[in-house]
Order: sequence, then C-alpha cells, then structure tokens
Amino acid sequence: MIAVVALAAPAMSCTNKENVIQGPVINQGGGDDDPSTQTSEVKVGQTLPAWHEGEMDLHFINTTAGECVFVIFPDGTQMLIDAAGSQVATGAVGSTKNTEIRSRWDPTQSGERYGQFIAGYLKHCMEWTGNDKIDYIMLTHFHNDHFGGANGLPKSSKSSSYTLQSLPEIMDTFKVGKLVDRGYPDYNYPFDMATMADNASNCANYIAAVKWHVANSGMKAEIFKAGANDQFPLLYKANDYQNVRVQNIAVNGEVWTGTGTSTTKTFPSLSQISYANSKNILSSDNCPEENHCSAMVRISYGDFDFFEGGDAQYDGISNYSWKDIETPVAKACGKVEVMKADHHGTQNTNGFGYKDKAWAMRYFQPQVWVVCSWTDEHPRKATFEGVTDLVPGMDAYITNSGTTQKAYTGYSQRFKAGNGHVVVRVAKGGKTYHVYTLSDSDKKYTVKYASGEYKSR
Repeated sequence: MIAVVALAAPAMSCTNKENVIQGPVINQGGGDDDPSTQTSEVKVGQTLPAWHEGEMDLHFINTTAGECVFVIFPDGTQMLIDAAGSQVATGAVGSTKNTEIRSRWDPTQSGERYGQFIAGYLKHCMEWTGNDKIDYIMLTHFHNDHFGGANGLPKSSKSSSYTLQSLPEIMDTFKVGKLVDRGYPDYNYPFDMATMADNASNCANYIAAVKWHVANSGMKAEIFKAGANDQFPLLYKANDYQNVRVQNIAVNGEVWTGTGTSTTKTFPSLSQISYANSKNILSSDNCPEENHCSAMVRISYGDFDFFEGGDAQYDGISNYSWKDIETPVAKACGKVEVMKADHHGTQNTNGFGYKDKAWAMRYFQPQVWVVCSWTDEHPRKATFEGVTDLVPGMDAYITNSGTTQKAYTGYSQRFKAGNGHVVVRVAKGGKTYHVYTLSDSDKKYTVKYASGEYKSR
C-alpha cells in the first residue's frame, strides 16, 4: 500500500551534548520488526511513498547544474550536502558543453532559480518527516556546481550583502542548525578564497551569507574536521539508532587513518604552497586545486555505507603524487554499498589504475555508483569504461544522459536508469536498500524505475 504522510503524533525529544532538542513529527512506519521489509510498496508510475522512521533516504536531486544530496537519517535528522547551481550557459563549448542535457529539461527555463527548485524538493521531503529544519548543511567545496553561481541574481531580502546564490537561498528559506564547510571562518586555504579563487566573487558572496546567518539567524558554522565522527550526530532519537555513523574522511588533504580520529596531512602547508597564477592553477603547481580540497564523508547505517567525496580527483599526479587524493581516502574508507561518482565521473577521477596508480575504485568497490551529471560528457568515456571494468558487478545510475554517454561500451548494461532524481532508500536496520529514479521536470516525483533489493555487505 502507499504510505500516508505525517500522521499526528507527540513530538519526540532527546538529550545531546548541548541541549534538549524538540524533534519532528514523523511517519512511524508499519510496525514490522523485519529490517529487510520495506514499509510501503513502490510502484512505477506512482509517486514515491513517504519515508518512514527507521529508513534512511539519500536523494540525489537533479538540477541539471551540479550536485545536491539530501539525507534523511532514520530518526528524522536532515542533512543537505551541496546545492548545485552552475550558471554555465546551454551549449557552452569545451568540457562544459551541455546541449543534450539541457534540451531535455532545465529548471531555470521557466524562470525558477536553482535555489528555489532545490527548496521545493526539500519541502516535499519535509512533508514526510514533519521536520521543517535543515539540521546540517555540508558544503564539499567552493565551486558553482556545488554552491551556486552568484552573478545576476537578486539580493537577499534579509541582507543586501549577498545575492540569492543557491546555497545562500537555501539558508534564507529554511531554519538551518549548523553549516560545515572546508574553510570557515578564515577561508584562506590554499589562499584567500574571496579574492584569489577563480570564482572569487561567488566565494565572497557565499562567505557573506554564512557570516550574516551566523550573526543573525542562529545558524552555527564550523570547519569540517577530518577524522571526526561526532560532527553530525543524530538529533532526535540517537539512542534508538546507535548503528548510524557519520565518519569524516578527509578535507584539504588531511586524511583519516582509519583508526579512531587520527589523521595524516598529505597536502602542502600554507607556507609551502606555490603557483604560477592564482586564478588559473596549473597541475604542475605546488598547490592543491579546489577539487582536491573537497570535504569527504562516509555515512553508515548498520551494514550499509555511502561515500560522498565531492570532486575528489587525481589530476596532476604525474608531477606530485599527493595530488591523488582519492586513493588514500578510499583506503581509509573501505568498501561501500553506494558511492556518488567523484567529480561527476569526469577525467582523472574515480581512479581505476592510471599508469598503475590512482586505484581508488579497487578499495571502494561500490555496488551502486550514482553519477550526478550536468554536462554531455559526465561521466567521461575512459572513466566509465575503466570503472566498470575494474568493478564488474557494479550498477550505475545517472541524473542526466544523452547520446554521448549512450555510445559508451557497456552503457546499456551498466546504467540501470537515468534522467531524473535518484533516490536510495535504506530499509530499517540497514541490511537492504532499493534505488529509484523519479521524474524531475514535472515535480510530481513519480517513480520511473525501481531496482533492488540490494543486500548490504
């Protein structure tokens, strides 16, 4: 049967380190103690049934402009990872050519901002959970296809100091508990991001929004801490779901060792960094690229593991071995059930043995690989074919696809579904999960494809 949304129930509460937090009113589920049983039947052509307490959802929201993942934890705690909003024009040349993807659908063609579109999707999910707050925002790194382009957008109604770039618009729209990124509060690694990054004006706009909300809306902000396992605790029923774990793997080249909270620093310190041109950093420079610096996290529920690595990559490895950030991260993380493809699966990513180096996928070995594509060559041919050869049992899902990707060897066999939001729903207890593709352009979120059940290892 199809789930009923948010029945009235007493609000939950729990105690954490800081205070007593009032919990959301949520769907309690059907009372079935079998962790491998889904609460509601899912039917192709119908709206995805509501999330219920005990399940964990991973929503890969398709904006056609980058990456955005919304996590609903088993107790109703909610976490947003990135908020895509690249303003690259349709038909742009080079590696950002996106004519095929945008010819199918682009939410901005109807005059909607990316931040508005994301907010609408989140509100739909919040009807299930009864929680109208984003408990955590995690920004992996400072690129427009992860936090939005800022140019040409209206000023915030809350402050004239910033425009409605995607992530700032999300901050304006929802109550946010805590924001975590790789630079707060100084934003000075590998140099001053607000003045020296190649998208400095967008970084400055985002920083202004963060500082305004910290000062005025009650939002907390912290720098992402490599090795930490307590930065994103469950807030409502933590005692009932002690098998949920959020492990920070790496940020700014500092990588968890896999033991306790200890880390190893692999990137140059500020005093060691050198570059030829701060606005066009070459792979031969002794300076990490923005993608290298991504914050990376593993989210676990029982036997189920999900890896989110932002735009981790290994370009520049021929000049500096430390520029392969993926392999040490993969070794620390280990096998996962679901992996968001690093850097949209573009070149020099998702290591499959470049010059007998860059072996990340040998360690991740995902069952499911989700590609958040926003150009006509996400993933790149060599990356897709290399990864699928190295991980032969893996299924792939893609948010946008066209004739370019469909020409790849093995595309029809390995990509199970595309062109829509991708949702991973983990059953109560974490032993099994299903993957769904939902309609995007009509905002009805109907199930286009359903796959599973997958068994967690």
